[in-house]
Amino acid sequence: MSEKKNQLTAVEDKLKHVTTVLLKKWAGLSGFYGFKAMGYEEIFALLNTNGWKVIIDDTASPNRIVELYQGEKRVRKEKFAVDEAGKVHKV
Repeated sequence: MSEKKNQLTAVEDKLKHVTTVLLKKWAGLSGFYGFKAMGYEEIFALLNTNGWKVIIDDTASPNRIVELYQGEKRVRKEKFAVDEAGKVHKV
């Protein structure tokens, strides 16, 4: 039981890392500055300012959909899935 919990934690860490890298990429493409040294929470807060909004949908675990909106218009969207081996892939 503990091993399964550790595997789930490792998958969540991988998804969080991939999401952080993606958000940093989007911050650069969207004209934000000073994002390279930021962590997950900081970059998420940065991308939720000045009319920008990030929505992370992880209800269909272990899949994750990340969307970036400017106002009401969706600007970017990425999907990630986890395979049986625990590797994260962009779909």
